[in-house]
Order: sequence, then C-alpha cells, then structure tokens
Amino acid sequence: MIRVRKEFHKQDMKNSNNNSIFSIFNEENRSQRVTWLLIGIVALSLADLTLTSMYLTSVGMTEGNPIAAWLITQTNSLWVLALYKGVTVATCVTLLYYMRTSRQGELAAWCSMLIMTALSIWWNQYALYSPSFPVSEDQIVMVQEESPALLFPQRQRHAPTLIQ
Repeated sequence: MIRVRKEFHKQDMKNSNNNSIFSIFNEENRSQRVTWLLIGIVALSLADLTLTSMYLTSVGMTEGNPIAAWLITQTNSLWVLALYKGVTVATCVTLLYYMRTSRQGELAAWCSMLIMTALSIWWNQYALYSPSFPVSEDQIVMVQEESPALLFPQRQRHAPTLIQ
C-alpha cells in the first residue's frame, strides 16, 4: 500500500510540474522557445531596417554598423542596405534554427534577442533625443531626387553639398 502511494505521488508531482508556469522551461519545450525567439529577432530586425531607412531618407542619422555605413556611402542605395541586413539576419536565424534543440543554440538565441531588444531601446532613445543632437561628422542623409544622392551636413558651409 505504501509503495502504491509513493508511485502515485511521483506521478502527481510530474503532472503538477507540467501544468505550472515553469513547464515552458522544460527541455522538451526548448525547440518551441527558440522558434519564438527567432520570430522576435526577425520582427525586431525588420523594425530596425524600417527605422534606419526612415531616418536616412528624412532627418539623417549616424549608422552605428561600420559595414552598413560603408555600403550606404559607396552605393547610395537603400536596397543594398536592405539586402545586406536581410542576408545577415537570414543567415543567423537559419543557423540558430538548426541549433534550436541544443542548449548552446538556445543561449545564442536568447543573446541575439537581448541584443535586438537593446537596439530597440536605443532606437527609442534616439527618436526622443535626436532633435537636440548637434550635426556629427558621420551623419548621413539620403536625398531623393532624380537619382538618390547622399548629403553630408557636417561639410556644409553655405549651401548643402550633394554627393552623387
């Protein structure tokens, strides 16, 4: 009789753990957690690309990624920037998706999500305080005319200097 009660108690504990809020952190749910993190990473990356293109084509901004800044200044194209960001995000998300069942893959997905969240917070602060920023030496503004041109406000003396 005592043995039966112990087995019943073990089974009851397993069922209660599966129904708790902490059951989402089980090993069995790792793949699902990582998949949701990857969806969040893609969504925040699309928001980053949207905000980057909006700021580049309106008030201007300083691109924090040196590769992206170089691509913008060399090609004068938002399409090249979008392609670059799309390829890098797709590559990272694909690698993390294939590693979704491992502990290292989940840790990498959490780190990526934290980085993208920090970038979103940075965008929020940038949007709030950018009107009061002085013009910097590496600020880039894309001007839409017949063909896109870059404008570097820091090089302005009397009239805007368009670089085509």
